[in-house]
Amino acid sequence: MDFLLITDSDALAAYTGRARTATSLCVDTEFMRERTYWPQLALVQVCADGECAVIDPLAFDAREGLRALLGAPEQIKVFHAAGQDMEVLHHTLGMAPAPVFDTQLAASLLGYGDQIGYGALVEKTLGEVLPKAFSRMDWMARPIDPDALDYAAADVIWLEGAYAKLCEELERLGRSGWLDEDLAAISRPERWVVKPDNAWRKLKGIRKLRPNQRHVAARVCAWRETTALARNLPRRWVLKDDVVLDIARRKPRQTSELQRIRGLEDKAIARDGEAILAAVAGDQSWPDLDTKDERPLPAEAEPVVDALMALLRQQALSHQMTASAIAGRAELTRLAAGDRDLDLLEGWRARVAGDALVAFLTGGQSLRIAPGTPPTLTTV
Repeated sequence: MDFLLITDSDALAAYTGRARTATSLCVDTEFMRERTYWPQLALVQVCADGECAVIDPLAFDAREGLRALLGAPEQIKVFHAAGQDMEVLHHTLGMAPAPVFDTQLAASLLGYGDQIGYGALVEKTLGEVLPKAFSRMDWMARPIDPDALDYAAADVIWLEGAYAKLCEELERLGRSGWLDEDLAAISRPERWVVKPDNAWRKLKGIRKLRPNQRHVAARVCAWRETTALARNLPRRWVLKDDVVLDIARRKPRQTSELQRIRGLEDKAIARDGEAILAAVAGDQSWPDLDTKDERPLPAEAEPVVDALMALLRQQALSHQMTASAIAGRAELTRLAAGDRDLDLLEGWRARVAGDALVAFLTGGQSLRIAPGTPPTLTTV
């Protein structure tokens, strides 16, 4: 596989000059984060008009050169499943590449399935089967096996062709602009800024707590996030989720009470016990934790959500896309509960399904089963 291995600033600058003539630049990264809070950038792979390069940021300080390469506002940066790549690039470079195109998002609009993997996308669009031998590699180790570099380069070499195929399909179906708002959101720098006060939103099970316990959990989550950031450690290494929930239930006031919490080790109590107790005793609160329940609808209303889900699937099927690309069950539950501040009711999602769902809820549209083999669902 032909690619250029870049290990110095001059080579990166020369490649950037050549890549500037392309309308798009395919980008992928390799990184490690098993032992750190922040992902550690190990490789950056790029491809422009068929010329592929693998940039080794551990061989030299590549940050300035990468900012120049990825910062051209007129050039589309193409990723597959851009989220983690954008996170590591924003953290490393202090900037979020823009504008971007995410082939995984685009594929969901074209009926390729929910969150299709890169290998499956390449196989479906180009008929090429990619190897998976290095998917669990330690990319920070040096030297890198030549076969592993080939594997890394393939992540952008084939992406260029898949991107072209997706653009053709989007144009044919009149959907080229549908993702503009979603793609613009990916590049907003604030999306990648960590806010410890919002850390509770990632805590599974917080809504199962009583309201006063939720605020305790949120304060402990904020402390944990701040501490993990300061130590550059995975948040679970500071305090596991189930321990946070147990602390919220018990609301300990002294060290001896912390010692009764399963999973909270003595060394963690010695190091962080006072800080945890201070978070428990704090007074910061979040209105969202008082007003939003985990299940905003009573059990007897669940069949309504089931019907909305059926209509959503029907609308998605009629547009040859996956229902999950439009909305999930949680959003339909909020819709049934009366919430209208939803992505589902904006832009292309509203045109494809949102308007029909609201019409169904308000009695302006109904569902019926059309007999046949197999039977089908229709709206009237």
